[in-house]
Parts: sequence; structure tokens; C-alpha cells
Amino acid sequence: MNIACVMMQKNESILLEAWIRYHAEMVGKENLFIFDNGSTISSVIQVLKEAESSGVRIFWEYSTVRNFLEKGALIADLIQRLDREEDFDFYFPLDCDEFLACQTESGPSCCRKDIEEALRPYKGSADVLVIQHKYWNHPYRQNFYSIPTSSRKCFFANGACDYLDLGYHKGRSRLGAGQAKTAIIYFEFHYLPYRFHRQYCRQKLSGRLTDFSRRSLRAYEAKQMGGFHNAGHLLEGKYDYVRSFLRSEYQLEIPTILCSFDRLGIDHGSLCEPEPPIPRLLWLFLLRSRQTFMHRIDDIIDALHRAPGELKRLMVRSFKSLIRLLRRLWQPG
Repeated sequence: MNIACVMMQKNESILLEAWIRYHAEMVGKENLFIFDNGSTISSVIQVLKEAESSGVRIFWEYSTVRNFLEKGALIADLIQRLDREEDFDFYFPLDCDEFLACQTESGPSCCRKDIEEALRPYKGSADVLVIQHKYWNHPYRQNFYSIPTSSRKCFFANGACDYLDLGYHKGRSRLGAGQAKTAIIYFEFHYLPYRFHRQYCRQKLSGRLTDFSRRSLRAYEAKQMGGFHNAGHLLEGKYDYVRSFLRSEYQLEIPTILCSFDRLGIDHGSLCEPEPPIPRLLWLFLLRSRQTFMHRIDDIIDALHRAPGELKRLMVRSFKSLIRLLRRLWQPG
């Protein structure tokens, strides 16, 4: 069975190498297609070049924000071209934090044999093929996941792809109007430890914002422009972020995907930050105290932006210098 995995990414410094190695083992390096959307991080570019030299097919020319907004159409066009020029049975549009798997009677599987067995009934299907759910990771409890209530994505069998939306949630088949629910699933490492989470959100907004003050982030979030949810994430402190993962829905313990990472020699240390060896209540108290302190300082800086003239500029410079010193001393996670 010939399976293609297609992705667009930019500066995915944490997950790119893992995504390539995992799916190369699953479907073969020559069956991976990556659109680079203008990466600027040298380590990411190096990973892409090494992958390209080993057979992964990299497209470097789609580097603009407009290209990103058109990624559904770009990937659909690629799939249609591959239908004409090559011989693939299935096409999976994926994001860099998504890792292909399937549901079996004994639970989720990352085994190619099981995935092929799950796909066999849909070979040559005219339907839009549907991935019904994913497993969403817990950044503070390794191997624990939740199942989001709405996480549908779609993929296609040979000759079927006509249209694909930006998030791969909706598709259209050129061969018919039907849809088929499959046993294919994916693990999504959407949530990273707080430090990497903030880094990721800033990166997503870097083409849209230059000022990352809380005042600027609030204004951008209120406009609900592209990527506005990342502004909301950056306004969130570590206490709020950590507390959001202490809900009971993250109760599914599934070692499957990380066992596959271990077998392939994939380093996954950045994907989970264990709770410190102190009582949880004390840890949360310390996080809340630090968050309150940092937010108060940010509010003072925002207020100074409303002060008049030279006094404002002098006070802003002074407070920014003080805050830089305090941040270095406090070392927020």
C-alpha cells in the first residue's frame, strides 16, 4: 500500500525532526511532502535540507503568509498532480504536531500493518474519508491524553481529492458526495510545556505583530484577526496554563506513541515537563504568586504608555530596564 503524508510548516523547531522520522518509518521518506512556509531558524532549515538529501520532497518556494492561508488549496493541487504522475493509494494532509495512528480492538496502534488493515476497506473509495477523533497530549503528565469533542479531519483515496480547507477539517471528493468514517486517528502534541508553548505562540504571531506587550496582545485578540487565539495564549500566565490541564478529561494513559518514539530513537523530552517534586498545592501557589507579580508589572508598563510626553518615555525606559532585570532574576518557566 502506497501512502503519502503532506504537511506545511514554518520554524517547527521542536517537532519537525520527530514528525519526519516517525512518518518516514511509517510510509517511507520518498512519500513525505513538506511545504516550507519561509522558515528562518537555522536548525529547522538544516533538518529540512538533511531530509531532502535523504529523499523527503521539500517545496521551498511557498514562503508567504498568503501561501499559508492557501495551504488547503496547495495541498489539494499537489494531491491531484500526484494522482496524475504517481501511484498513491491514500493521501494524508497533516500538521507538524500530528502523528498518524489507528484505532484497533486493543487500543490505539502506531503499527504500519494495523494502519494498512484499517485503510484496506477504503482503497479506491470515492468518499471523503474522515478521521473522527484525535488524542490530545498532556504537557505535564507523560503518556496521558484527552479526546477533544470536535477534532474531525479528512483524507483521500486515489483520484478523489477535489477540495481541502485550511485546517483539513472539510474536504470534497471529485468522485461523489459521500463521507466515510474510518478507524484512522492521530496523536496531536498541540500543548507543550509553558516555555515552549509561549515560544510557539510568539512564532505564530511574528508575521503579524512586532509589539508583544499585553496592551498590544489584548488589542489584537479583540480584533479576532488571523491567529488571534495565540494572542490569548500569550496573555495567559503559567498558573492558568498549568491549571487548565488538571481537569479530569486527561485520564487516558496511552504509551503507544512515545514507545514508538523510543524505538525510533526520537527525543521527546521537550514534549512533557513533569510536575516538580513538591506538593501540587504548593507548586500552584508559587506559580500563582509569580503570575500575579508579573501581570502587575505588565499592567504598570501598559499604564505608563498612557502617560504624557517626556515623562512617559523616561518612565517607560526605566521600568523596562527594571523589568528585564526582574525577569532574569525570576526566570519565568
